[in-house]
Amino acid sequence: MPLFNRTPKATQSDLETLKSELAELRGELTKRTNALSLVTAITNGLDQKFSVLDQRITTMTTELSHQLHELGTEIESLTNVSQDTASREALEQLRVNQIRIANEQARYEIAFRQDLAEIIEQIRRGQ
Repeated sequence: MPLFNRTPKATQSDLETLKSELAELRGELTKRTNALSLVTAITNGLDQKFSVLDQRITTMTTELSHQLHELGTEIESLTNVSQDTASREALEQLRVNQIRIANEQARYEIAFRQDLAEIIEQIRRGQ
């Protein structure tokens, strides 16, 4: 019976086992750190690309809105000038088409932005 219930000292083989396990853990940590760095770099690159896309969409949307507004103004002025029924019907059809195009453009923009948000969320969950 040992005097103070002391546990036996570690042997050289125990120390060698711990050293090898520590080396394996360090290697695994290095691999995971490198993989995380790669994923972070890819994600940052995608974020930048999405920002550029968002800016382009905003610019295109603004331009299209301005063009639709100008078209509406021209249709309105033509309606005020034109007196015959055929011209009025054609102008009314143009106005209906303009509204339809504006609504479609808004729906496409909303859908695209939702798709971008979903992709970004999927990428963030993948980290």
